[in-house]
Amino acid sequence: MYRFFEDSINENEIILNKENSNHYFNVLRIKEDEEVEVVTKDGIFKCIFKGMSEKDVILKILEKVESENESSVKLILFQGILKNDKMEQVLKQATEVGVSEIYPLKLKRVVADIDKKVDKKVLRWEKIVEAAAKQSKRDFIPTINKPIEIKEMANIIESFKLDLIVPYESEENLRLKDLKNLSKNIGLVIGPEGGFEEEEIEKLKELNASVITLGNRILRAETAAVCSAFSIIYELESRE
Repeated sequence: MYRFFEDSINENEIILNKENSNHYFNVLRIKEDEEVEVVTKDGIFKCIFKGMSEKDVILKILEKVESENESSVKLILFQGILKNDKMEQVLKQATEVGVSEIYPLKLKRVVADIDKKVDKKVLRWEKIVEAAAKQSKRDFIPTINKPIEIKEMANIIESFKLDLIVPYESEENLRLKDLKNLSKNIGLVIGPEGGFEEEEIEKLKELNASVITLGNRILRAETAAVCSAFSIIYELESRE
């Protein structure tokens, strides 16, 4: 069953926006008797085609659906900014595995220069995340924030009461399974293509980060982000 995201409902119906309406008719070619799901701030609803308002699709609400696709683990990804396709790959796959929110992170070894086009980049990233959320049947769209620096992380960590985890190639002993008292609110920090500088690791340790190893092999940044996010969510869910 296809899933759409809209802002709100209108009594017993939902009007899809222009983009969703085009996707409904011209891309997915959904039949009139085919049910779909729509996620709004008021909940998740099973719907069926009702009619048109100019070029916008009107859906009739059949019933409210219980939210069941989200993890009890809130994982915020602080991702060192990567080059175009690599960053987009991380955003897509991190959404699929269950990341709740993403902060692009400006680090010393970041190669991509997006300072002059931040707003444009964030808009594109939001579309990528929305498409991934639809595909993976998420119950909400993860938030994409504007890029920040390490010094700006403290307030976010405090606000969400995050336990911070940093995979780092120079760490040899501490593994995820060794972290016994983790909460369900996790901040995961992943470096850029060139990795972290030692000074950055020290700053993260000052934020009470647990620096862990992902094993004997060196992973690409985009691989480390997705593998780490999945492993953390799976591990904490298994402890429930």
